[in-house]
Amino acid sequence: MKPTTNEKAIETWLIDNNKVKSWLIDSMSPTLMRRFIRLQTAADIWDTVSKTFYDGTDETQLFELNRKTFSTRQTGRSFPTYYNELVSLFQQIDTRLCNEGDKTEEVVAAKKTLSRFHVHIFMTGLDPEFNQARSEVLRKYPPLSLEACYAYIRKLETGDGGTQARNRQCS
Repeated sequence: MKPTTNEKAIETWLIDNNKVKSWLIDSMSPTLMRRFIRLQTAADIWDTVSKTFYDGTDETQLFELNRKTFSTRQTGRSFPTYYNELVSLFQQIDTRLCNEGDKTEEVVAAKKTLSRFHVHIFMTGLDPEFNQARSEVLRKYPPLSLEACYAYIRKLETGDGGTQARNRQCS
């Protein structure tokens, strides 16, 4: 809030306001920048951006995270790199989906469903050389957790220099 009485306080506030305002504006794309640059204070910019882009839920962020998980593929990258990228996205999604106020039974059921969903997304993004391993994992009962799937496929991949998984697919 802008001070009204002390001249030194007003000067300090103006400097700080302009600094924060420039941080906010500089973090925007040129298209967005034009919409907000004429606002007087950093607080005005913050409030207007918040009202424009945040509806009180994480739905937009959740959608974007889901989109990233659905489009993430191994595409020749190392198996651990692909896995770690997905796990990071899954953790961000899980944090937004499970509220602290949820009942224990609801959280457990949601985690079980999410775990299976994570496995399916992970398996979908694997390179074709893992088709046989994918089939083996999906036939397991009870279904494997994401971590167990990773360990199982990693074991196949590194069993004899990575050729075991490729040989399994050819047989």
